[in-house]
Amino acid sequence: MVVGRRSEECDFCCAPYGTWVASLGMALCSACARTGENRPARDPVLVGDVLADLALPAPEPPAFELSAPERREP
Repeated sequence: MVVGRRSEECDFCCAPYGTWVASLGMALCSACARTGENRPARDPVLVGDVLADLALPAPEPPAFELSAPERREP
């Protein structure tokens, strides 16, 4: 978070001395700025794993062999 100048109050809880947080576009007091810090991070999801689950299975080859029709002599 990019932190900037002090404000008169926190935009969330109205406590005095909020500090501007540019990424959130609001002034927060120190207690509100720390909210959620102690939450565990989620496990990362790899895009390749998601796409592999969404992909259609490869078509199976035909059980018979295709060949050109034989020519007959008139």
